[in-house]
Amino acid sequence: MNHQGWVNLSHHFSHPKIQAVFSDKTFPAQGWEGRKNLAIHSGFDPDSLIVPKQTHSKNVSFQEKAGRVLDMDGVFSMNPHWVCSIQVADCMPIYFVHQSKDIFGLVHAGWRGLVNGILFESAKLLEEIGVSNSNMDVLIGPSIQDCCFEVSDDVVAQFDQQFVEEKENGKYRIVLQKMAFSQLMNSGFKNEYINIMPDCTFCDSEKYHSYRRNGKKAGRMIGLLGMKLN
Repeated sequence: MNHQGWVNLSHHFSHPKIQAVFSDKTFPAQGWEGRKNLAIHSGFDPDSLIVPKQTHSKNVSFQEKAGRVLDMDGVFSMNPHWVCSIQVADCMPIYFVHQSKDIFGLVHAGWRGLVNGILFESAKLLEEIGVSNSNMDVLIGPSIQDCCFEVSDDVVAQFDQQFVEEKENGKYRIVLQKMAFSQLMNSGFKNEYINIMPDCTFCDSEKYHSYRRNGKKAGRMIGLLGMKLN
């Protein structure tokens, strides 16, 4: 259900108290104040936001307080008072929620993060605190799909070739979502608990920002993930 510029994704998760949202391009969620505004509109405490400085790395971590986090592309929490956040504009927003425990996280996974192993790092992070990944619900949100994600010879070798399709124009089409799904499955997450949204951020110019479509002037969508406290 759409709520004036953002969608509630909570129904994808079995945890009864989880609140997961994702903004579209009609919501002015740019910058710190924009992100706080989205938090207010979706029922979160704006002072509870964990805000990573994303660098297309494979860095993920559990956070014990709200505020900015440097050089981080995945933030997790076990504190129901904190709210994980990320920004994307073609990259995959990936939501992780334990089915019964208050353990949740948001990962920004572009192609660089994917080939460098950010999902394997996320799985390892959860395992280090004794979580069985088979009890996690995972959602891959709106992102650029294989219809629009092309790469050239200079980077195609970095991808697992089973997810690469050569095109007639000498470019290569990559199915990032299937690659992410495969990595999640290989990390102990269960097939039946992984959902992939089909929305292509490049195709749907009315609804989503896209860096590949609009370049440096592109805006960003914001993902938020936390617990309902009332």
